[in-house]
Amino acid sequence: MGLAVLGSLLGMAVTLLTGGVVGAVPGVIDGRPDAMSLSEFSWLLGGLLAVFVIDSLMPALQQVASLTLDAGMVRAIGTGITEPLLRPRRVRHLEDSEVLDVQERAKGKGGFHLAQGMSQLPYLLASRITLLGSAVIVGAMFTWWVAAMLVAVSLLLEWYGGRLVEREIDTWWGNTEEQRRAQYLFDLGMRDAPKELRVFGLHNWLVQRYVRDWTAGFRPVWARRRKNVKFSILIGGVHLIANGIAIVAVGRAALNGSLPLTQVATTLPAILAIGQSNNGYGVVQVRRGLSAYRAMRDLPQTIAERHPEPVAENKHRIETMPAREIRFENVSFRYPGSEADVLRGLDFTLHAHEALALVGINGAGKSTLVKLLGGAYKPTSGRILVDGVDLAELDLAAWQRRVAAIVQDFLRFPLSVTDNVVFGAVERAGDELTLAKVARESGIDAVVRGLPKGWDTVLDKTFDGGVDLSGGEWQRVALARALFAVHAGAGVLVLDEPAAALDVRAEAELVERYLQLTSGVASLIISHRFSVVRNAHRICVLSGGRIVEDGTHEELLATDGEYATMFRLQAERYVTGPEAVDA
Repeated sequence: MGLAVLGSLLGMAVTLLTGGVVGAVPGVIDGRPDAMSLSEFSWLLGGLLAVFVIDSLMPALQQVASLTLDAGMVRAIGTGITEPLLRPRRVRHLEDSEVLDVQERAKGKGGFHLAQGMSQLPYLLASRITLLGSAVIVGAMFTWWVAAMLVAVSLLLEWYGGRLVEREIDTWWGNTEEQRRAQYLFDLGMRDAPKELRVFGLHNWLVQRYVRDWTAGFRPVWARRRKNVKFSILIGGVHLIANGIAIVAVGRAALNGSLPLTQVATTLPAILAIGQSNNGYGVVQVRRGLSAYRAMRDLPQTIAERHPEPVAENKHRIETMPAREIRFENVSFRYPGSEADVLRGLDFTLHAHEALALVGINGAGKSTLVKLLGGAYKPTSGRILVDGVDLAELDLAAWQRRVAAIVQDFLRFPLSVTDNVVFGAVERAGDELTLAKVARESGIDAVVRGLPKGWDTVLDKTFDGGVDLSGGEWQRVALARALFAVHAGAGVLVLDEPAAALDVRAEAELVERYLQLTSGVASLIISHRFSVVRNAHRICVLSGGRIVEDGTHEELLATDGEYATMFRLQAERYVTGPEAVDA
């Protein structure tokens, strides 16, 4: 900001010194007695050159300072928005429309983010200094009514220009459906589905649809711009007339001898500087940037008020839990904004050191149960007890470190293999012995040996030297991540569809290895493949939001209920059709 202000002051200094030099030239050349001496003129000219040189360097210095400032602001703003959203241990606030509205305002409407608004603030301040300083020069050197007129017209032009910019932005953001479709099509072709588009010959169709939707999204903006042109010409004409009046007045005063050459040479550049000092675009940026700042400032408080973090009132040795069991006691749950319960009066128990399998049709609530177990959501009613203690009374952050999970949509970090595994317990990131052990246990050691940089290979082929893994290989990486967490002290292991991307032989190996590795923790397996769950200690069938069957594989077959029906249907598919039918 200091550089921008200094730049404005230097600009006015150039105006004053230039007027002084121009006004002194005739007297120095004629050698008039009342003129300054050649030595004084040389100092004046030298001062002008020095100020001019410094002023010429200012843009480069301002650019360097701006880049440094922008980088710091983007980092601070990114932290200011993401940290309050990531801090809560539960995730319900991420589905709260009021929280999301504040988040959107903090990100900034129309591309006028806080960083852009704050980066424009020094330039807006500099333009104000130029405006007022030049007005003082015009008033002092010539007349104050001309200075007042020029300032009024400049501010009017700035205000109106800002209004036009805001109208265009509002028009752009009021027509977002076509823009979203165009962006979706762009992402589809560039990133999401390039292979399928080429296989089915859809590239021409994609380009045509993209151009159509992009054009439809911009058409209202173009209409607004055409309408703005008429008003811009009108207000620009007012500005031109005001400048013309001022320049003519200076010219007349100079011709009749009432305004010396020095004042003429100083006043004319100052008049032009006033006309160029309006910054309507900058005003809009700063105003919307400040609005984004207020939203960012309010975001933590909004989250805290609407979704207060649970406070652990009792002290328990969470690092040893569960020592006996985890019990769901009459638990019901519905998602925010929904009127239907996903779980209804659910009762079931997961014992410590037990491998329990959970099966059921899609939509039965299996993944929802996992989210409740991990504390991502609080039950709508009922309790989850860990060794007899309500989960709501535990330190939720400490409990979540006790749970290791592989969910269906597990994260595939575009980072090294090492990072993708040790994120299971990042505090043990330097434990190479454990890393090697889980690599053998999960079966990714052979995969790592075949990678160009071994453990340091980036798992994203868009990076230089990076590679992508198959679905089955990624699933083994996720298993290694969960096992790393178990070795770091996790007491509950959840595998949600652990074999979904593996073939039958690999699936059998994974199940056998899994049962060997999870004997010391409470394990919950969720799968549609009965070859995965049949060897679990217990199997529970979830239907209609409740546990309707509970027993071993043999016991459930003997009861000839839902489990037996689903098992026979799947077995027939393996015998009469390809496995792909079930995949």
